[in-house]
Amino acid sequence: MTKWSTFAACLLVLCLPLAATGTPRTLRVVGDNNYPPYLFIGPDGKPQGYAADAWKLWESKTGIRVQLTATNWADAQRRLRSGQADVIDMIFRTPERAATLDFTRPFATVETGIYADRNLTGIADASGLRGFVVGVQRGDACVERLRRAGVSNMREYTSYSEIIDAARRGDVRIFCMDRSPAEYYLYRLHAQDDFVKAFDFYSDRFRRGVRKRDAATLALVEQGTKWITPQERERLHDKWMGQRVDLTGYAQRFKAVASALALVGVLLLAWVYSLRRAVRKRTRDLRFLAHYDPLTSLPNRHLLLDRIDHTLDQPDFALSVLLVNLDNFKRINDRFGHPLADELLKQIADRLKALVGPIDTVARLGGDDFVLTLRSADVGQVTALAEQARQTVARGLLIGGEEVFLSASVGVSLHPDDGRTGVALLKNADTAMSRAKQHGRNTISFYRASQSAQASYFVTMGTAIRHALQRDEFELHYQPQHCLRSGRIMGVEALLRWRRGTELVSPCEFIPCAEELGLIEELGEWVIRTACRQLALWRAGGSTLRMAVNLFARQLASPGLVAAVESALAHTQLPGELLELEITESALVGTEAEVATTLEAIRALGVRIAIDDFGTGYSSLAYLRHLPVTGVKIDKSFLEGAPEDPTAVEVIGAIVAMAHALNLTVVAEGVETEGQANLLERIGCELAQGWFYAAAMPPARITDALMSSPPESGSAAARPRQRRDSPF
Repeated sequence: MTKWSTFAACLLVLCLPLAATGTPRTLRVVGDNNYPPYLFIGPDGKPQGYAADAWKLWESKTGIRVQLTATNWADAQRRLRSGQADVIDMIFRTPERAATLDFTRPFATVETGIYADRNLTGIADASGLRGFVVGVQRGDACVERLRRAGVSNMREYTSYSEIIDAARRGDVRIFCMDRSPAEYYLYRLHAQDDFVKAFDFYSDRFRRGVRKRDAATLALVEQGTKWITPQERERLHDKWMGQRVDLTGYAQRFKAVASALALVGVLLLAWVYSLRRAVRKRTRDLRFLAHYDPLTSLPNRHLLLDRIDHTLDQPDFALSVLLVNLDNFKRINDRFGHPLADELLKQIADRLKALVGPIDTVARLGGDDFVLTLRSADVGQVTALAEQARQTVARGLLIGGEEVFLSASVGVSLHPDDGRTGVALLKNADTAMSRAKQHGRNTISFYRASQSAQASYFVTMGTAIRHALQRDEFELHYQPQHCLRSGRIMGVEALLRWRRGTELVSPCEFIPCAEELGLIEELGEWVIRTACRQLALWRAGGSTLRMAVNLFARQLASPGLVAAVESALAHTQLPGELLELEITESALVGTEAEVATTLEAIRALGVRIAIDDFGTGYSSLAYLRHLPVTGVKIDKSFLEGAPEDPTAVEVIGAIVAMAHALNLTVVAEGVETEGQANLLERIGCELAQGWFYAAAMPPARITDALMSSPPESGSAAARPRQRRDSPF
C-alpha cells in the first residue's frame, strides 16, 4: 500500500464512529451461500469464493473488520432489511429492489437462463413456459423477471441445489437460474445430462446494496473497493474464474505451429460448421413439427396433452377445456380454395390467442378445430371465455379482398368431473361440441346438461345487457346523504337500475354477468357520464350537492378509467371535488401496487375517493395511509343492534375515531332508526344515508327533496324524519 493510500485509510477509519474501546466498527456483509464460484460454504464450514477473498482485500485496505455471513438468499435480504446487516453482496438492481435499496457500481456481468428437462422441446422464450411450473430461488430476481414476462406459476425453493433436487424428483421440469451456479450444481449433482438450457432469459450486473438512504455505508464500500488495484482484481479473477495461459519459451513456438495447423484446417472446419448448421436447422424443424401446428404455430395435440397432464399433476388446480369448431368451414374451402382458407385459419388463431392469459393455452388440433384451456372450473368464467371465443370468430374476416362471416360451436369439459386426464377431457369436450352442432350450431354446450343450462342463461343475459345499453334501458336512482348536524342533503349516491319492460332488474342479477363478459367497463363509464350530467343540472339550479359513484372491481383495473372520469368532468364542466368514487375493500386486496397509480391520477383531478362497505372486507390501515383515500363508508351491518348493543356502539365509535385521526370523512349507510342517527351524530359521524331518511329515487324526486331540505341551522333532534316506507 502507498503512503497516500495508507494515510487515506487511516483518515477514513478515524472518521468512522468508534465503540467505547476506540476500535472502528465492524461492517456486516451478507451474501448467497450457494453461488459458486463467487460465494459458497467450504469444507471447513466457512465462506469461500471470489466474494470472500474480495472482502478480505477490502478489509486490509480500510482497516475495518468485515463480518461476512453466507446464508440462503431470502434470509440474506431479510437480514439487510431488518438491520442485521449493513451490505448485501452479489445483488441485481431491479425496480422493486430500488424502492428500498441503494446500489454500488456494478462489478460483474451475470447471465441467467431457463433450464428445462431434456425431453421438453419447443420452449424458446417466456411464452413457451405457459402451463408449466417454474422452479425459482426464493428472493431471486428471476421471480420479478418472470412475473413481468407474464409467468406467475412458480414454485420457490431456498437454494439452487434444492431446485435441481426437485427437478430430478420431477416436482418441476423447468427452472430459472444464473449460469455459473447452474453449471456447477448440474455437474456436481450429476444432472447435466438430464437438463439443458432452453434459452437465455436475461443478463444483469452484480452490485452491492445497502438500505435506502444509507449514504455513509455506500460511500464507505465504494471507497474501499476503489483501493483494490486492477492487478489484485485480476489475481482474484484468475484464482476463482480460471487462469489465463502465459505462453513463453517452447510454448510460444508451439503456438506458432498450432496457428499454422489451424490455417490448414480452417476450410475443413468451415465445411463441418456449415454441415452441422444444416443438421441443427433440420433437427429444430423436426422438433417444431413434432409439437406445433405448422400453419398457425400454435401447440398441436401432442404438446397440448403434455401441458394439460402437467397441469393436472399439480395439487388443487382447476382446469377447463374448450373445443372451438368453425361452423360450415367446408363452404369456405369450396368457395375460396385451401390456400385462402388457410389464411383465414391463421387470422382466427391470432384472435383466439388474444383471449387467454399467460398460463393458459390455445392449440390447433387440425382442420378447423381449436382448443382453449382455462385454469378455472367456475361455470361463469368458463362461459364468459366460450362466449368471447364465439364472438371473436363471428366478427368479419377478410379473405381474398372479400369480407366473410363465420360462426363457431363450442364444447366444454371441466376437470375433474368430466375427466381426469387430458385425453378424457378432450374427448368429452368434443362430445359437447357435437351436441352444440346438433342444437343448431353457433352455441355453447357443456359436457353435462345442467351446466349447459347455466351457460345458456349466462349468454342470454349477456345479450340482453348489450341490447339494454343500445336501447338506453339503464337508469340511475339517487339516495340522498344527509348532514347529521344540520339535516341538510349534502350529497347523493348514484345507484344503477335496469328497467326491463315494466320491471326493475336488481343489480345483483346483471352486474356479475356484465363483469364476466367484459361489459362492466362500458357500463361503468355510462354511469359516470350520466351521474355527472345529472349533477350539472342540479348545480345549474343552485345546488352544491356532491355525487358519489361506485366503481366496479374490474373497472378499477381498466386503463381507460382515468380518461373516462376526466372526460365526464370536462363535458359537464364540473369541479372534480364534487365527484366521489367509491371502491370496495375487496377491489384492493393484492392489487395495491397496481391501483395506486390509477387512484393518484384520479385524485389529481380533484376527485374524492372513498372506501365503501368499510370493515366488511380485508380491512387494512395500510391502504388508508398509503392510498389517496379521502373518506370511508361504514357498512350497514355495523349498525345492526345499535344503539342498544354496546359492542356495536364501541365498534362504530372506533371506526369514526380512526377515520378522523387519518383526516378522513365518514358516511354511515343503512341508517334505519332515529336512535341510530342520534348515535352517529353524537360520536362525530358527518353524513348518513338509509331508509330512515330516504330510499333511492329518480332524479325528479331528489329535486323536490332539495327544495324541502332544512336550512343550515338546526340540530339532529330537530331535523325532519322520513318513515321507513316513505318514497323518500
